[in-house]
Amino acid sequence: MSPLNNFLRTGNNKELFQSFAMNIKTIWVLIILAFAFPAVNWAEDSKTELVLFKEVSDPWTLFKKGRTCESIFHLHKGVDAPDLRDMRNSTCRGEYTLTLDGPPGTTVTLYGQFFFGEDRGFLTLTKTDNQKVWIWDMEDFPDGKWVVAEANKNTGGYEIFYRAGPDFKMNLGSVKWNEVP
Repeated sequence: MSPLNNFLRTGNNKELFQSFAMNIKTIWVLIILAFAFPAVNWAEDSKTELVLFKEVSDPWTLFKKGRTCESIFHLHKGVDAPDLRDMRNSTCRGEYTLTLDGPPGTTVTLYGQFFFGEDRGFLTLTKTDNQKVWIWDMEDFPDGKWVVAEANKNTGGYEIFYRAGPDFKMNLGSVKWNEVP
């Protein structure tokens, strides 16, 4: 006889409550199992991203145009961006900084020209540890040489190659994942 029928027949609510509590526990366990394990697999893929910050370099531009000149762009792993014109906000002059998050070996190349052209400079960045990498000044590296930076309290470790271009840190044109030109 079911707990509900027993309750209706005898008025014994203790058995009904125990059955209800057991069903709730079972439901919670199933919900946790359904969402916990797939989340572990999704976590690493969603964590790998490049974030570009465009910061206004001229305070008068910020005063005239407001906060619309400061922009943040998220580029997820594997999604190349051959044309960043929509993201550049060309009416605002500013410098890009970046963060790169993901596992060691994550590589991204930023080009100063649209469609991955190398004539206006490029920067290739490879992570060497699990910490987030912060690059504040993209032109702060020697031209045509690989640089290895160890992790510190502000940024993770990385290897970087910079090919200078005119106003590179102000004029990004395209981004490609897992490519070393």
